[in-house]
Amino acid sequence: MNTNNKTGTRPESAAADDVDLPQSSEEMYEALRKSEERYRELVEHANSIILRWDRNGVITFFNEFAQRFFGYSEEEIIGRHVVGTIVPENESTGRDLRPLMDHICNNPDEHRYNINENITKGGDRVWVAWTNKLLTNDNDEPIGVLSIGSDITKQRLLEEELRQAQKMQAIGELAGGIAHDFNNMVHGIAGFAEVIHQTSFDAKISEYANQILNTAHHAAELTDQLLTFARKGSYQINECNTHDIVRDVCAMLKRTIDRRIEIRQDLRANSPHIKGDSALLKSALLNLGINAKDAMLSGGELVFTTSDMTVENPLSISDFQLEPGQYLRINVSDTGTGMAEEIRQRIFEPFFTTKASGRGAGLGLAAVYGTIHLHKGAIRCHSELGEGTCFDLFLPIITDKVDRKSTEKPVPCGKPIHIMLVDDEAIVRNYSKTLFEMHDHKVTTFASAPEAIGYYTRNFAAVDLVLLDMIMPDMDGQQLFAELKQINPTIKAILSTGYSVESKVQELLADGILDCIKKPFTYEQLEQRIALLFSDDQKSPELVSNEQSL
Repeated sequence: MNTNNKTGTRPESAAADDVDLPQSSEEMYEALRKSEERYRELVEHANSIILRWDRNGVITFFNEFAQRFFGYSEEEIIGRHVVGTIVPENESTGRDLRPLMDHICNNPDEHRYNINENITKGGDRVWVAWTNKLLTNDNDEPIGVLSIGSDITKQRLLEEELRQAQKMQAIGELAGGIAHDFNNMVHGIAGFAEVIHQTSFDAKISEYANQILNTAHHAAELTDQLLTFARKGSYQINECNTHDIVRDVCAMLKRTIDRRIEIRQDLRANSPHIKGDSALLKSALLNLGINAKDAMLSGGELVFTTSDMTVENPLSISDFQLEPGQYLRINVSDTGTGMAEEIRQRIFEPFFTTKASGRGAGLGLAAVYGTIHLHKGAIRCHSELGEGTCFDLFLPIITDKVDRKSTEKPVPCGKPIHIMLVDDEAIVRNYSKTLFEMHDHKVTTFASAPEAIGYYTRNFAAVDLVLLDMIMPDMDGQQLFAELKQINPTIKAILSTGYSVESKVQELLADGILDCIKKPFTYEQLEQRIALLFSDDQKSPELVSNEQSL
């Protein structure tokens, strides 16, 4: 640059060394046009949703990505309001979006970043994260909003699935705790009803006691459903033929539901054998069938289909995780009324029901959910209003044979024994002592682990059987059994529990506990367990000497 040029004008010799500047209005116009083209090309081909809308909410610009994403052409969308096109009036959560859009138009600085549900031309609901910037004219007066959006639908669904899984886990823990306490109360009610039934010589009183027993057993079935949902129920693992289970379920449904509903089976699976509890699986499929029936009040079609499925990589389905391997898929589909999305998201929650009062406790699908978890499988539901409902159940195919337990009933124990019972519930202790002593057994009861340990230390040689509660405040059944086993390594003990935590039970059996019995149990059920443990051919010399000393 020539520093002697006092006028500050650019010398000709220096012009070639710098960027050319337009020298005429045509050149300035051309430069501006090229700049706008570059800007438009950048905006149009950006991999983001970019739109402008005025202060009334009317769309004035919609880039190509936005057109592809929402399904509107530029001619279809320009000049239309955001609400009713790309923004639904109400989110699926129920939130009214029109006031939000109005507030963004008038106060964009307060909504520099927001997330809301949007809707495509085809009606698909999507979630978009938006950044908003105020647009002004030359006088700095607001004229509209520039919004740039990113599709976060998948992320939102994953977050929702995580929240749902956490909620279901919390509800499951609550359900398990309630069921445990409830089972203890039912155990006492049933126990004293059994005492009344066995001691009364009045036919009417015996009949009333039977009614109480039956009601208590129904209450126990209700808690079984809760425990199945909470994945804390007891279950028997055996080899199951799911095709036999489906045939039995279809036969039962055909006899009981509306004849206008056609029930079909399509059993295609080559490997229908799984490890599982056939009673729980049958109950799960019955629950699905009954729910389908309630959705087809004017008749329809209910189809049970089985097929083989291979999972090659770990697969997540909601909060279920399927490991690689061979699976059986059971599909239960109906042509009923279907469900709205907000209903479908809650169907596995216990006590949630859309049925009229008195027609359902809301535990059927919760129990199905728990059953599938117990069997290390997965379940998913697809449903749309007017399109019917479809459930897919995935269960791991059996890989080895399971020994079947003998179903022969043992002969009741012929001689009285000394039972030490430890349970923190007074009604369980009182009922057990009353009923067992009616059958000539000697029963010593304790409400706490320290008391039981002290007594057993002094008298273990005279105790034939220890009956332990699983859940106690100071020390649980597993810990107490370990303490008692240190005192007497040949201890004979049975675990009694309001619910069965399968992993705990297996640990206890491995540690040496002899059996597990689930509350509420009857005297006959306990007597059968005692008979197995104390039959003549199983008695040890130590046990014989104990009996002789009583």
